[in-house]
Formats: sequence, structure tokens, C-alpha cells
Amino acid sequence: YCVCQTGTRSQLAADRLRSAGFTHVIHVDGGTNAWAAEGLPLVQGARNVMSLERQVRVAAGMLVVLGVIAGATLHPAGYWIAAAIGAGLVYAGLTNQCGMTLVLAKFPWNQGTA
Repeated sequence: YCVCQTGTRSQLAADRLRSAGFTHVIHVDGGTNAWAAEGLPLVQGARNVMSLERQVRVAAGMLVVLGVIAGATLHPAGYWIAAAIGAGLVYAGLTNQCGMTLVLAKFPWNQGTA
């Protein structure tokens, strides 16, 4: 079963799985939004964790601000922190691979329960 919130990403995943030779792939058309709109049973987790994408934006923003403050008040080398984060964001945008996401995913609040 492939499912996401609206059905768009899960359709892409289902197509890729079928292209890779998987034969019993089921795509939930419309995703969980359509499922819930039909009044079908839906169990939602009780976890209230910020999405990884949002965590990256917050962490990157904080590091850029801290780098600029450090560069302006402590030592000009502090600007390199902001520059490194900016370069990382450009790399993530171009390659769709984000190192900060990989790091944040390892934090305890982002670990699923057993």
C-alpha cells in the first residue's frame, strides 16, 4: 500500500515500485485526506512533533543568525557559520539531499516508537 496525505507522492511511489517489478502495489487514491472525507476509519498518532522540513528551517535560520551575530560581535570568522549553512541549503536545493535532515532525524523526538 502506498499512501500519503493527498495521494500525489504515493502515486509516484507506486509507479516507481511497479516499474521496479513489484506486482501487488496498491495506491490509495486521494490519500488520507480522501479517506477521511469518506468517513472511513482513520487512526492518527498522538505524537506532536514538528516535521523534519520545518525543523531544518528553524535550525538553519538559527545557525545563520548566530553566525552573523558571532561575526559582527566576536570574530569575523563567525560569518563562515552563516556561509556554510547557506551553502548547505543551496546544495540541498540542487540535489534534494539535506545533511541537516539526516542529522535531525537521529534526534530522539524524531524516532518512531517500537
